[in-house]
Amino acid sequence: MPIKAVFNEDHDATLLEYAERPLLPNEVRIQTEYASGKHGTTMHMMDGRNRQGQRWDANNRLYLPSDEPDPDPVPLIQVGTSGVGAIIEVGADVRDWQVGDRVFGFMDVSETNIITVDRPADFIWPGFAEPSPWLIWELGDLDPLDALCFEPAYVAVNSVRESQVRFGDAVAVVGLGAIGLLTVKVAALAGAEVIFAVDPIAKRRKLAQDYGAHHVINPFAVDAALEIKELTGGGVDVAIEISGHYSALDTAIRAARFGGTVCQAGAIAGNAAELWLGREFLANSLRMIVPRGNGAMEFAPSDYPLWDQYRVFDTIVSMMKQDRLTVPGLIDPLVSIEDFPETFELIKHNPSEVVKYGVRF
Repeated sequence: MPIKAVFNEDHDATLLEYAERPLLPNEVRIQTEYASGKHGTTMHMMDGRNRQGQRWDANNRLYLPSDEPDPDPVPLIQVGTSGVGAIIEVGADVRDWQVGDRVFGFMDVSETNIITVDRPADFIWPGFAEPSPWLIWELGDLDPLDALCFEPAYVAVNSVRESQVRFGDAVAVVGLGAIGLLTVKVAALAGAEVIFAVDPIAKRRKLAQDYGAHHVINPFAVDAALEIKELTGGGVDVAIEISGHYSALDTAIRAARFGGTVCQAGAIAGNAAELWLGREFLANSLRMIVPRGNGAMEFAPSDYPLWDQYRVFDTIVSMMKQDRLTVPGLIDPLVSIEDFPETFELIKHNPSEVVKYGVRF
């Protein structure tokens, strides 16, 4: 029987055998070659502090006090978000895809994946419906490891677009995980004159330079915001926080120039006990946004209907296939499916060793 990666009730990664089901008429079955998933977001969900003693009121879009135990979403979610593979079976109504086509798209860390090829009129984020209307594209000459990065690129693209980064702007990206590194690349493509990349991990700072950062800063060695202010003569137009730490948000706020924009794109857990919004944030009349794509991917971008989720993803794929949005070295490490549980332990206990994991089958 085929195997897949799952999280158990203790939030440990393990491998599970599963049975194949018959295809529906509009589905294809894919033999997975490579797959990847989020680990920062997954760790944030496992942390659970934002949900303790709270329940989400979907009608009012509020967290409200609750005495009921919070259902743990982690064992219920799939491990993977993106994959590459070859179609090995097509449903009776499928016309645009054939057995043997190599494709990439939303996939689980699973030896096979079933994809619904029809696009509904309204975008439904994969996993929100059963069967999920997942998207796939032809792989062509695209490097499979670049293809695995299309999904985190969604948040990077929305962070840059919704922050209104313009040609000639000064930009700071604080936090250089996979999404932060992609944000550096997208900001460079958007025409930023100068890009600052802030992260304590040397390997990630080196990748940021490769992707277009002009200055890389270790925030554990210097006051990153002060260095940015001195190098720019006033600060950046847009500061994007993408690490999910309040200290990084504080750096982003302090690095922005008067009237600048702070984009809070990282998923932060816990209470902001040391975040002083009455200091630089108030004194410099900053604007703060949360881009759609950070916890709100079911909603279209703010400039809808000019842009919707399909257009964002199709544009990312197009830019990748033009060799413009490429991120060599971002998938690190690349491991076998058998080694995934050990790799996830590394993510949990020594995350600095992992940029974005990839799994090969």
